[in-house]
Amino acid sequence: MSKTSRMLREIIEKEGFFIRGMARAVGIDHASLLRSLRENGNPESRTVEKILDYLGYDLKFIKRKEAKPRKFKQSRSRQGKEDLWQ
Repeated sequence: MSKTSRMLREIIEKEGFFIRGMARAVGIDHASLLRSLRENGNPESRTVEKILDYLGYDLKFIKRKEAKPRKFKQSRSRQGKEDLWQ
């Protein structure tokens, strides 16, 4: 289960909602919300926003002190050009 799906499901349950009731409350199709919250689900940012807003939560992005170094592959269109990410 993705981290986002797992956390969102936990918040919904902590607040005393069933998935069906939450879907109805925020105007999302029940089956669609279930797919988003299942093991390999990936909820859209709009869905996350609707649910968190309804429940009174704010979503904040906080940068860690140290970022993990990452290497990105060169795209085909940039081959032969300097790649700033490597």
